[in-house]
Amino acid sequence: MENYSFWKNNIDNNNCASINKNMNIDVLIVGGGITGMSLLYHLNKSKFKTILVESNVCGHGVTSKSTAKITYLQEKQYQNIKTFINEETASLYLKSQRDAVKLLVDIINKENISCDLELSPSYLFVNENRSLKKLNDEFIFLKNNGVNVEKVTDVPFDDKVLEALRVNDTYTFHPLKYINALKDKFKNNIYEHSKLVSINKVNDYYECLINDYIVKAKYVVIATHYPYFIIPFLMPLKSSIETSYIGVKKGNFKSNFNAINLDKPCISLRTYQNKYLIYLYQSFKSCNINDVKHNFDILNTKGPFDYIWTNKDIITNDSMPFIGRLKKNENLFIASGYNTWGITNGSLAGKILADIILDNTNPYIDLFSPHRILNIGKVISFPIDVGRSMKAIIKNTKNNVNNSKVIYTKKDGKNVAIYKDKNGIEHIVLNKCPHMKCGITLNEVEQTWDCYCHGSRFDIDGNLLEGPSNFDIKFKSE
Repeated sequence: MENYSFWKNNIDNNNCASINKNMNIDVLIVGGGITGMSLLYHLNKSKFKTILVESNVCGHGVTSKSTAKITYLQEKQYQNIKTFINEETASLYLKSQRDAVKLLVDIINKENISCDLELSPSYLFVNENRSLKKLNDEFIFLKNNGVNVEKVTDVPFDDKVLEALRVNDTYTFHPLKYINALKDKFKNNIYEHSKLVSINKVNDYYECLINDYIVKAKYVVIATHYPYFIIPFLMPLKSSIETSYIGVKKGNFKSNFNAINLDKPCISLRTYQNKYLIYLYQSFKSCNINDVKHNFDILNTKGPFDYIWTNKDIITNDSMPFIGRLKKNENLFIASGYNTWGITNGSLAGKILADIILDNTNPYIDLFSPHRILNIGKVISFPIDVGRSMKAIIKNTKNNVNNSKVIYTKKDGKNVAIYKDKNGIEHIVLNKCPHMKCGITLNEVEQTWDCYCHGSRFDIDGNLLEGPSNFDIKFKSE
């Protein structure tokens, strides 16, 4: 069994160059996942000189850990938005997701991208009687918004199902093949292994320190999974982190499909080329994770799997992404908080941000604005999410939440964590995440150090894999 994403198997990365000089440009995109690549695509033929920088390898962050569904049948998102905001907003969000499906599929077809795009009916199902009303509410909402949806009881998978909704105009694909195709197309505008360290506003431009070089840009887009800065946006108070566990196993399926349930624990599944089943089971708020290996053991009861890994998602207080200007009338942008639906929202974010920069109209600019007013009275989860965020920080500040195989001590006057692997090799790292000084957790299965406060990940020797941290936790003996 492999402990990394199935999508990384047999993929040629075709690495791009790193930043090696000072530059003056118009648009700097930070992050080479689906959002950053989509934005680069939509700005390609504009007058703006644009580059994209990625701290590691394009697509190998959260995008590579997705189940990679291109669907608008999204668990209970529409009912959440109806509750937190209103039905009109929920309807507009549905329209945005249907447009995102078409946008992504059109790009794949127009550019003749070979990424295993397949038409894939989507199912939303329930396996408990108490959830039948919720499913019916979703059915009525979809019908009222012009969706050709049907109720079914016959489904092409083995999980227990009382009733399901089915739509037929959705898809699946291979996310890294898609990212790599765009990378090859725009390789002269992409710099990998190029880490953004800081951003400073100087007059009407931004001075960005990347590796050891200065890049000056009129527009800067933070298209990373989680923004590295805490102030001014206060992301920890507007969202929480959710970790899910995913496995892939071989199978033999008559047709392609994807599905998700409305019950708890969360079950999300899809096929790939009728030969593999990708199965997500259980999602946990990061403040509630106590034993990573135990959670993988729960996943493996649905196996056996050939590949297993975790993914982290940003869950916003009102179930809506943050896409747009960080501050009004300034040219620093963010795109984050996709609530587990990063393929559609990331693709859409690229188009929205391009339209803002190009001064084009777009019906979704206000919908996803980071400055939208949050109705605290309706968003009953707001104080809960704030509490969860603080609980995760406090809990992880006390060091590793699963420390049975980790020794915490001081070495050369520094606080370190020491893990001895099965070969007897010691791996010594600094025991705090540089982002907000939270403690790090040993993920023994994937052989990483994880920060469950805000999602930073490091390899077993402390090299940064995913932000928001900008720095490694490697220990260097003095």
